[in-house]
Amino acid sequence: MNRSGNYYEYQGSIHIHTTDSDGSKPLEEVAQIAASAGLDFIFVSDHMTLRARQAGKEGYYGRTFVVIGYEHNDLEDCNHYLVFGTDSVMPAEMTAPEYVAEARRQGALGIIAHPDEVRPRVGKFPSYPWLAWDARGYDGIEIWNQMSEWMENLTAFNQIKMLLSPRRFLKSPTDRILQIWDDANRARRVAGIGGVDVHAFPYKIGPIRITIFPYKVQFKSIQTHLLLAEELSGDTEGAKKQLFEAIRDCRLFVCNHRWGNGCGFEFKAARGGQEVISGGKIDDFKDTHIKVECPESANIRLLANGIIVAQAKGKTLDFPTVKNGLYRAEAYKGTKGWIFSNHIRVGV
Repeated sequence: MNRSGNYYEYQGSIHIHTTDSDGSKPLEEVAQIAASAGLDFIFVSDHMTLRARQAGKEGYYGRTFVVIGYEHNDLEDCNHYLVFGTDSVMPAEMTAPEYVAEARRQGALGIIAHPDEVRPRVGKFPSYPWLAWDARGYDGIEIWNQMSEWMENLTAFNQIKMLLSPRRFLKSPTDRILQIWDDANRARRVAGIGGVDVHAFPYKIGPIRITIFPYKVQFKSIQTHLLLAEELSGDTEGAKKQLFEAIRDCRLFVCNHRWGNGCGFEFKAARGGQEVISGGKIDDFKDTHIKVECPESANIRLLANGIIVAQAKGKTLDFPTVKNGLYRAEAYKGTKGWIFSNHIRVGV
């Protein structure tokens, strides 16, 4: 936990698999690795099972808080949806709009998983895209899924290099998914999440045996940073409520720690005596200033309605807004995506 302005900043990893489905380590060992990596929280989402939560395994493991939900999908193995807070696994025969709506009805947190997969649906590494954009009631979208991007860019010619140094080849969320996310936010707040989708698969190429993205490696790359008004509760249900509210309110940013520690990043807008962070709203652009502050030097971009309106190289960007819109910030190390904020609404 760190202080970020008036907020408490907690960093963690979302979208994690264990041996309860297709991961390679049990939950207890995964939690221990997360703690050693310095994570404040992890969100575990094994496929179509809540076995670990039903066994009472949700809660603190040392300093790391473990939330247990599950990953739902339709009968065609598309439309994967991370669900946290339902009493049980929903029926497998439900359609995506149905399970999104039912999770919402139950008050659960729902996040669209790896929606930006466009590789073929067949072969050794088939895609699992999100197709049900008519669904209503989801709380967030994985704008950056670590395993998904890696597999999208894997070819027969680069696989050895990508297997041996997987984090180095992560680039950025695509313009395609960022546009979908920006458009979704025109109607309501939809959180942009970073997911790791960690399984730690054993893999063999000829005589070479390695693990694709070990847990320790993935926990040190794409992280989601949540901003809380108060310190995280020591009570399991209280802590879950705080984390869920921060995601629903879009009080967060996504950071690839491969390119630098993002702790302390700030994105805020001020007008008169009012100041808001991501997820917040300012009534009008007149006399409104937006400020971005990075913990390290970067190429900073400020976007309004998905269009770049200001850029700076360094640690800060200060911009007097000239129109109403949905504002968000991006920071790059060279051409590599580093930090992606959620939106601030100005006059919309």
